[in-house]
Amino acid sequence: MKTLLRRVSTGLYFQGPDQWTSDATQAHNFKMIDRAVEFVDRWHLYDVELAFAFDDPEDVTLVPIDKMELRYSEG
Repeated sequence: MKTLLRRVSTGLYFQGPDQWTSDATQAHNFKMIDRAVEFVDRWHLYDVELAFAFDDPEDVTLVPIDKMELRYSEG
């Protein structure tokens, strides 16, 4: 499974700095949800969601970032 970022408004996947692609296989794989969420938080990205891609490039699951807790509770 690949952990990707996808721009909601365009449907493009994050590939690199100022680079977005329509091909999930060419997108940057953050490998872990925490890394992707931290990247979004650090760079103040908006209009993005998590995308999980599996072996079949057509099999992509999307999760809106605003539905996730960006900060972990300490306690």
